[in-house]
Parts: sequence; structure tokens; C-alpha cells
Amino acid sequence: MCTKGAVSVRSSEADGTISDDARRLAAASRQPSTQDGFTLIELVIGIVVLAVGLTGAMLVFTQTVARSADPMLRQQALALAEGYMDEVLGKANLTNCSPDPASGSTRATWLAVGDYDGLDEQPPKDIQGQVLANLADYRVQISTSSAAPLNGVNACRVVVTVTHATDPGARAELIGWRTED
Repeated sequence: MCTKGAVSVRSSEADGTISDDARRLAAASRQPSTQDGFTLIELVIGIVVLAVGLTGAMLVFTQTVARSADPMLRQQALALAEGYMDEVLGKANLTNCSPDPASGSTRATWLAVGDYDGLDEQPPKDIQGQVLANLADYRVQISTSSAAPLNGVNACRVVVTVTHATDPGARAELIGWRTED
């Protein structure tokens, strides 16, 4: 057995020669070790950078998820406004947006565009007065007014406004005209 520094190496052969593995082991023990891996400061800085990046990504993700329903709410508000506008414009315009004295007290019995002036429903209802439960967060307002004649024809201006109780961005306003019959 021969000893070199702190490493003792045995000869595998009887003649006293040193094997290749023993030589490599002895050479490795004499070389100064190089640092592998990261220092604690590098790890801390890496974690901080990663945390800041993930925080930013999560903020964007949160905002996207929170606003993903907005287009649906706006589309529902628009569809509701279109339904009411179609109903109003389908009625007669007798005398410059005046209510029809023969109209009843419910929408199902209204005969003229002017009967809808001042309508304010929350929750919205169908023409028979049944509440539209799935649309309970919406409010429908209708106003009618006599407009300046359009090319010499008397017309009634109809404004249908639909708003959402919890999301001010889900708003629809339609303006239409109904000429006199």
C-alpha cells in the first residue's frame, strides 16, 4: 500500500503498479474543488424574481376571469332592449306619442306607443306581466316623446334603456322612431 497525501491507494497488482481508478482518485484529491450550484443569495434573488412574475401573471388572470361574464351581460341587456323596442314599435302611434285612452292598465292591453312612456320595470316582465326570473338583475326603462317631424312626417321618439344592477358596463340603450298612423 502506498500513501500519497491523505489518500491511500492499494495496488491491485503484485508488482506495485497503481490502477487507473486509483490514479484518478488521487488526482482528484489534489485538485482544488470548483463550486457547483447556486449560492444562497442567488437562490433568494431567483425566488423573488419568480414571485414577482407570478404575481403579475395572476393579476392579469384574475382580471380576465372577473370580466369574462361582461360580454354575456351586455348581450343579454341588448337582447332585452331589442325585445321591448320591437314590442313598442309594433303598437300604433295615434297622435304624436299620446297614450290611447282605450288602452288598459297592463302592457298586454296597451294599444299605442305613448302608453309605454315612463315604463320602469325591475325585474323585467313579459307582455303578459310574468316576471323574467333569470333576468331579475336588469332594469328596463322606456320613454317616448314627440320628435321634430322627419321629412314632414310626425314621429314619436322611443328610448329603451336596460341597465344591470351590479355591472354598470352591462348597459344597452336603443332609440327608435314610430311615425304616425
